[in-house]
Amino acid sequence: MVYEIVQVRLGNPYGTTEDRITEVKLSTGNVQTVRDVVNYINSYHEYYFTDRNGNQTYVEAVPFQGRSSYIRTKPNQTTTDNLLSLTRF
Repeated sequence: MVYEIVQVRLGNPYGTTEDRITEVKLSTGNVQTVRDVVNYINSYHEYYFTDRNGNQTYVEAVPFQGRSSYIRTKPNQTTTDNLLSLTRF
């Protein structure tokens, strides 16, 4: 399955890194925790978001030593298409 992320929620509203994302809202209106997203990605589901230019960027799960895994966009040539560019909910 493929899911589009349209908004993010941060544990700290002033967070500036993707490891601070705690939940995501999908285009269907459903809200998922990062833990659920990580589990789905590890079970071969895909997540992406669409930037303001219409480009789709896929999301990956990242193990984080000593803490829970987090999600981020897959690396590419630009830094302007990351999850933190999405609106908050």
